[in-house]
Amino acid sequence: MAKDEKNKVTELIEKPLADRGYEIADIVISHYKARAMLRLFIYSEKPATVGECASLSRLVGDLIEGTDLFNRGYTLEVSTPGLDRPLTSLKDFKYRAGETVRIEFVDDDRKKETAEIKAVTGEKVEFQNDSGPFILEMAEIKRAKIRF
Repeated sequence: MAKDEKNKVTELIEKPLADRGYEIADIVISHYKARAMLRLFIYSEKPATVGECASLSRLVGDLIEGTDLFNRGYTLEVSTPGLDRPLTSLKDFKYRAGETVRIEFVDDDRKKETAEIKAVTGEKVEFQNDSGPFILEMAEIKRAKIRF
């Protein structure tokens, strides 16, 4: 049910958000009793302010109100992904270029690496560390976390 809801919400809001220069980083939907909690995480080329998140919340709320989604009520939160959120998609790496990350690999025998994200090209992520530049296929990366 939640995956179907997530797909429906994505279809509903993806283009209106893109029209404003935002991209969906993730949508998390949970339910407690009859009420839904919808958390929308967004990316943008420019930093999203609290006011812009509030404006996007009104936009998304208006779009949802025009549907039969969440008839029993919902709470909506719009924010950018936090620094402690794992990077698991190409989109995550694209918007975090320039950041230093700790990379975990799908191959558990491979040692973790710390490197700076340089760029995303196709299905590959370009990195740089003390050993030099290297490129990984997204399929090789289990996840990465921002290093502070």
